[in-house]
Amino acid sequence: MNTIYLRIKELANEKKVSLAQIERDLDFSNGLISRWRKSDASSDKASAVAKYFGVSLDYLVGNTNDRNIKNADDSESYYRMDTDGLSEAQINELKQQIKFAEQLALKNIKKD
Repeated sequence: MNTIYLRIKELANEKKVSLAQIERDLDFSNGLISRWRKSDASSDKASAVAKYFGVSLDYLVGNTNDRNIKNADDSESYYRMDTDGLSEAQINELKQQIKFAEQLALKNIKKD
């Protein structure tokens, strides 16, 4: 069973919300989260679930046991970035591009 599914079930139980309710709230198709038991979630949908519960994407996918997002506007709290060798300007550009991609992905989620 995939870590993401187990973590979502755990968070849902804590918040006393059903998987079906999460899917409705996020405009996901019925049964999508249950299918993640055996298959991988797309990054845009996983990111939306992480935001829904206020946890980091790294926590949701099992990269860390730390649920906390240090700063919701800081793209590094959602993505592990190797920024060695990059200038501050390049890092800021990368963060802006990630933020743009995230916003675009969230718009596309609502269309699915």
